[in-house]
Amino acid sequence: MEIEQLEIREYLETCSPLDKLSAECLDEIVKTLEVAYLRRGKLLLNPGDENQSLYLIRTGALELYDTDGNISAQLSEGDWAGHRSTMLSGIVTRKVMAIEDTLLYVIAAPVFKKLLKEQVPIREYFSERKNERIRSAIKDISNNERSTLISTRVGELSHALPLIVESTTTIKEAANRMTSEHVSALLVMNQGESNIQGIITDREFCTKVVANGLNLEDTVDTIMTRNLITMPSTATASQALLTMARNNIRHIPVLENNIIKSMVTAADIIRQQSDNAVYLINEIHRAKSVEELTSLSKQLAPTLVNLVKSGLNADDTAHSISSIGESIAKRLLRMAEEKLGPPPIPYAFIIAGSQARNEQTAHSDQDNALILSDDYVEEKHDEYFLALAQFVSDGLDACGYIYCPGDVMATNKKWRQPLSVWRSYFKKWIDEPEPKPLMYASIFFDLRCIFGEAQLLEELQTKVYKRTKKSDLFINLMVENALHYRPPLGLFRHFVLEKTGAEQKALNMKKRGVVPIIDLARVYALKAGSHVINTQERLEAAAVAGVLSQEGKADLKDAFEFISTVRLQHQAMQIENGKIADNHVPPEELSSLERRHLKDSFEIVSTLQTAMERLS
Repeated sequence: MEIEQLEIREYLETCSPLDKLSAECLDEIVKTLEVAYLRRGKLLLNPGDENQSLYLIRTGALELYDTDGNISAQLSEGDWAGHRSTMLSGIVTRKVMAIEDTLLYVIAAPVFKKLLKEQVPIREYFSERKNERIRSAIKDISNNERSTLISTRVGELSHALPLIVESTTTIKEAANRMTSEHVSALLVMNQGESNIQGIITDREFCTKVVANGLNLEDTVDTIMTRNLITMPSTATASQALLTMARNNIRHIPVLENNIIKSMVTAADIIRQQSDNAVYLINEIHRAKSVEELTSLSKQLAPTLVNLVKSGLNADDTAHSISSIGESIAKRLLRMAEEKLGPPPIPYAFIIAGSQARNEQTAHSDQDNALILSDDYVEEKHDEYFLALAQFVSDGLDACGYIYCPGDVMATNKKWRQPLSVWRSYFKKWIDEPEPKPLMYASIFFDLRCIFGEAQLLEELQTKVYKRTKKSDLFINLMVENALHYRPPLGLFRHFVLEKTGAEQKALNMKKRGVVPIIDLARVYALKAGSHVINTQERLEAAAVAGVLSQEGKADLKDAFEFISTVRLQHQAMQIENGKIADNHVPPEELSSLERRHLKDSFEIVSTLQTAMERLS
């Protein structure tokens, strides 16, 4: 291969989707490839002409027009032109013109069509459907160096049969068997039955037997945990790890053909990889002081980096990071009760925002509140709950979850109220919507109880969602609110950049990336009367209820995953470089593939925003 061809080949290796092809395939392309030069102002493709070539821009820029003759996009180095006409009839439908002196690499139609037929990356990249292109891109930008957690099956982690006892076994007998056989858990299953009744772990002996002074001659079915979570032996260690983190458990029975084969524990997985969410969550629940929690919270950033590098998808990564923050808050609440004594009346500690949706990334501010029983009497009870809220809020701030700039915290008396007052808040927000109340409504429709009496929140939400579903005025104003932030895409598919520190211009991947989709999903969920709050789950619920099409759901989910992945990878890179993670991605940090598919994702969001605007 001549020197010029070697230089071309090196460039092709950096261009999507050619960078996914084998060396042999690239060699064949280079052998048939031609080089063309186009002067500024000259046409490359003219409507009505026949085109039998695919063009890759090496240097320069092209302008693409739509079928009405309006400029629709500008293409630059690493972008492609001519693929649409080559893939279809060969007849050009859109004008393409050079706006700079442009050097092009030309691939003949027969070579391109052969690649389309034989190479999946080529087919996916040049798909006419945006969502197919985005799905392909998500796989491409996820780290290829998959960790052992991704590749290891849970069936490979533990081979010993779990200890099994019958429900009539006494607590004392069970404890003796666990001690003698050196296990930290046992399963409860009666002879002749195929279903597991429950599980008992060493935690039950601490939290139920010892703490409550139970009789050791009682049977194990009085302390076992029912509704057991199991996994097939083919599940990955990563899936098991995520399940443990989400449910705050450390043992999962492993099934093979629906038969118990083994038990996988957090320790089994930790042996595979020590820097993970489950290990950190376990340590958080064992912490004895705020100082210990503060020290442990410093591991959140490297854990995020590890999750991103492992190839875990953005949704699961955010869920794991949210679980860490939730565990810190729960531990602080237990510490507060240990310090202040048992609560005088029932209460629910609720979280809002990204943590409630299980969509947290790097450290953020705290959003929380207290719903108190209607037995609340301010003179008798508020001193206790203010002290509890202050302890938790100060502890969260020490752990990096800074005080909410908008003062949406349980330390603010407005957000520390009995259930009846919360009902009146929502009634006013829904029946008399104004700008400030609408802002609160956006925050407080993303609520989750993490401690205390969850029924207080459930009672509130049941009445609230019935009211919102019937209020067209409120829904329409929430639609307007949801359209406030638009994707950062301007004319000709140019990115709209915002100024950040030291006048650096960047894409705001939170405010103009994920937030527009979060806001759309919230409105769809309200229209559907759904109680779910995770964005992906809201989109699913909206599609089931028929307020969002299946195609719209799929498109928004793909766009959300892609934008979130780019955002997480940016934050992971900043953390590795010793910087504070933020949401501002400079365009020069993006590969040509990421730029292209971010534009696809933003266009999907813009299209769905326009559709919602017409319906309001």
